[in-house]
Amino acid sequence: MHLISKSKPANLARLTPDFTYHIFNRTNHKELLFRENYDRVHFLHLFRHFVAAYVDSYAYCLLPNHFHFLVRLKSEDSILATSTSVTPYLRTVPQGKLVSAKEEERDYHAVVERQFKRMFTAYAMYFNRKYKRKGNLFYRPFKRVSVKNEVHLQWLVYYIHHNPAKHGVSADFLNYPWSSYQELISKKNTILDREQVWAIFGSKELFLNFHQGEISPSSDFELEE
Repeated sequence: MHLISKSKPANLARLTPDFTYHIFNRTNHKELLFRENYDRVHFLHLFRHFVAAYVDSYAYCLLPNHFHFLVRLKSEDSILATSTSVTPYLRTVPQGKLVSAKEEERDYHAVVERQFKRMFTAYAMYFNRKYKRKGNLFYRPFKRVSVKNEVHLQWLVYYIHHNPAKHGVSADFLNYPWSSYQELISKKNTILDREQVWAIFGSKELFLNFHQGEISPSSDFELEE
C-alpha cells in the first residue's frame, strides 16, 4: 500500500484513486440518524446507488447517530470509465469535467466527493420528508481519513465492526445486524470485497481470530468521530 500524503485538516483528506479511506460522519446535535430498520436499509441502498461503482467496499457500520465506511477508491481508468458511461445530460458537473478534461487536469476527488454528497443529500431529503423534519441532517463536511499503512487498515476494519460495543449499542458486536462483519463471513451476495478484506489479515481464519480476541489489535491510531 502506498503512503498517503498529509492533508490538513487530517479528517478531510483528498480522495485519490487507488488509496483507502475511513469515511464517517454524524448527525447535527447527535440526533437519531435512523429511526427504524428501513431507514438503515435505504441508507445502504443509496450507498450502492451513488458510491459503490467508484470504490471497493471493505467495511461499514451504522450506529444510531453516525456511520462508518472503509473504502478503497478504484483506479483512475475505472472512475473515468464509470463517469463516461453516464448519459451526458445526467452527469454531475465534476463527471462532465472529468470526461472532457486533459489527462493531467482530471479531478477524481471532485467526482467521488460529489457522489458521497449526493448520497447524503438524498438520504436527508428522504428522512426529512418521512419524519416531517427541516434543516440539515448531517454535520458538514463529511469526514474522510486516509489509511496510513497495513496495520492501520487492519485496525480500522476491527474498529468499525467493534463500534457498537464501543458506544454501548450492543455488547455482542460480532452479531450486530448493521455492520459488515456478518456479511463478510457469510456466503450471501454482497458488494463487499470479501477476499481482499481477508487478505488484509492474511486469511479468513486470521480475520476471525482478530475479531474474536485471539489476536490483540493495535491501538496506536486515533480514530476520531
